[in-house]
Amino acid sequence: MSPVTITADQIAEYLQDHLDFFEQHPKLVRELILPTNSGAAISLVEFQLRKLRDRIQQLEKENDHMIETARINSVLFEKTRSLVLSLLDAQDLDDLSVVLDEKLANGFDIPVVRLLLSDQFRIPDSLSLIQPVKAESLEDGGQLAQSVAQKEPRIGRLAKNRRGALFGDDANSIESSATLALVRGHTYGVLALGHPDPTHFQSNQDTLFLDHIGEALAMILPRLLKKAE
Repeated sequence: MSPVTITADQIAEYLQDHLDFFEQHPKLVRELILPTNSGAAISLVEFQLRKLRDRIQQLEKENDHMIETARINSVLFEKTRSLVLSLLDAQDLDDLSVVLDEKLANGFDIPVVRLLLSDQFRIPDSLSLIQPVKAESLEDGGQLAQSVAQKEPRIGRLAKNRRGALFGDDANSIESSATLALVRGHTYGVLALGHPDPTHFQSNQDTLFLDHIGEALAMILPRLLKKAE
């Protein structure tokens, strides 16, 4: 009678079906020796301790990342809150230009900020951050049509011709951007944010804070533009 051969898979299956095996045979736990990447052999207990330490370190890293993300979001929330409140408090386009400069450009460290408004409205020439654009450019087929076609902010890198249409003389310095369509029953224009760092605005970024800024702008523009007539 030939001896019965037990395979490693059968042993593994048995242990899988009898998870209390080592509880019933504690001596084996102390005596089992496992190889490591370094070539040295260690006991099963030490192996488990190492795995546990590795898991704890991984959890600590994940926890640190969550804390840092929460801190960043808290800072963004406070900056966005301050910006939105200042936008709502703006009394005219001059106030709006100051808010965009102080609270958005400087507050969020965005080197290039442009509020491009349809030239069907009266836009004073003295406003550096607020500029008129042809109303036709915001319509289908126009240079800025894509920028107002989507309700969600468009984030990432732009083709050269679109950078030129949005940022003018600053276009060559822009490596990443975010554009917000300002539409609220009427197409008012586009808010364009540009940065020389290609990773500053990325397509996989969350747009919640940008959404709030765009909504606040679209809400106050009818009042401010009417006052500018």
